[in-house]
Amino acid sequence: MFLLGIALAAEPVTAPPPAVLDAVARTRGAPLAERIDAISGSLLGADYVLDPLGEGSGIDPDPTVRYDAFDCLTYVEEVLALSLAPDVDQAAAIRMALRYEGEVDYAHRKHFMELQWIPDAVRDGWLVDTTGAYGRPVKHLERKVDAATWKAWSGRAKFALTDDQLPMGTMALDVLSLDDAIALAPELRPGTLLLTVRADRSWKPIWISHVGIVVPGEKPTVRHATKMGEGLVRDHGLVWYLEHLKTYDKWPAVGVALLEPVERR
Repeated sequence: MFLLGIALAAEPVTAPPPAVLDAVARTRGAPLAERIDAISGSLLGADYVLDPLGEGSGIDPDPTVRYDAFDCLTYVEEVLALSLAPDVDQAAAIRMALRYEGEVDYAHRKHFMELQWIPDAVRDGWLVDTTGAYGRPVKHLERKVDAATWKAWSGRAKFALTDDQLPMGTMALDVLSLDDAIALAPELRPGTLLLTVRADRSWKPIWISHVGIVVPGEKPTVRHATKMGEGLVRDHGLVWYLEHLKTYDKWPAVGVALLEPVERR
């Protein structure tokens, strides 16, 4: 989930490692899906750390970028920034556009996927929702989030935001069932973001608990920063992962949402 996390004792690596620079250089001019595959692959093996980034000072003094540790969302943000930018130097602007609404500070960070990160990324043309683009029926989730929702949610205390800084409005999301996603796994286009959607809970302003990237391989594959196993950026078989989601019982997974990056040339 996208909540406040822990800091590592080790000094973070804030400059792109040679493997990342090489992946960017050798795929310049290649189709977007190939760039995403190469750049995401150059980060395999990095540590999983919840909430490894911040604003470099203030409420969350973690660095604004690092390459040695990711959580699922910061990994996706960095891969998108490096893949969509015309060069490494311009990746920071895309990273900040995905992560912040205006000013780069804690209050303007897009902390909440359903109310901030996803609708803003679609609005700004970075992503397009392709959940319903594969010919299978989708379930539309929609729910209003207001002050009473935030007051009822125990997770609210994890965010150093005033009541006025919390987003209000309507959460809306199309969801593909797990069974349909399994059947469609070989057809999902490489580069697609795969978001895990949990069952609606009236007291939670959250549906999404994880995000990974569909990449090509001998079999359909999801690449993600995950706490499963040793806690790394790693590949899992996509069908295996979707079947694994069926085992969640305390907060069941009801399906996935699909978002596809848009070439910005």
